[in-house]
Amino acid sequence: MRAKLGQNFLIDVEWQRKIVEAFDPPEEFGEIGPGKGAITTHLLEKFDRPFVVFELDRNLAAIHRQQARYATIEGNFLDWDFRLGGMDVHNFSLIGNLPYESASMMLLRVAERVAQLNTCVFLVQREVAERVTAEPHTRDFSSFTVLLQGQFYWEALHVIPPEAFQPAPEVYSQLIRATPRPESERHPQAVPYKKFLQSSFLHKRKTFRNALKSRFEAAVIDQVIEEFELKPTVRAEEIPADIWPRLFIAFERRTHGQ
Repeated sequence: MRAKLGQNFLIDVEWQRKIVEAFDPPEEFGEIGPGKGAITTHLLEKFDRPFVVFELDRNLAAIHRQQARYATIEGNFLDWDFRLGGMDVHNFSLIGNLPYESASMMLLRVAERVAQLNTCVFLVQREVAERVTAEPHTRDFSSFTVLLQGQFYWEALHVIPPEAFQPAPEVYSQLIRATPRPESERHPQAVPYKKFLQSSFLHKRKTFRNALKSRFEAAVIDQVIEEFELKPTVRAEEIPADIWPRLFIAFERRTHGQ
């Protein structure tokens, strides 16, 4: 693969096996970025049903198209419309060693399509895994965390060393697994909610109250803080993920009468 595509190939066979062992899709599934087929080979061994791979590199996609047991979609996974054979996928699972440069965008894309998905297993940079699975009161807890945890339950699994890859990256990688939350427990997907989160977390050193002063009147912010029994000095990273949809609704109700 050309270096500009940003993928490090997983060459350690034992780690390849462990990744596939963590993946148990109930129905249709796909692999993102199969590269030279390291994970794909183990998928073929474990499952006797067809699947699909998403490969950006033209030369590698041509190689994968020679395989009869799975279909190949050439192009950027971020451009996929979550349709196969002209129909929306449902209960679809995903696995993949995500390119470092686009992993965060891919995870957000997956979160947007949670209603069509089942289990997902991804290998990402450990720093990304820590942001995805972060707990409140930690520096890694962010709007990115809340957006992803609002759609899936996430598990942090194996940490994989650089020497398991070729070329070896300068950082460790980590396997993460996602299970969709029940529909009734998912956070909003609306753009205003996402902007609300981004504004709240934009300035890490600011309190929640000061971060939102440009969006809401001070009296409204104080009312919401009091309603939720938050400390006046609370910061965004101290507020648990599942409180955020309720906070958003509280602000919307006071500013738009909803």
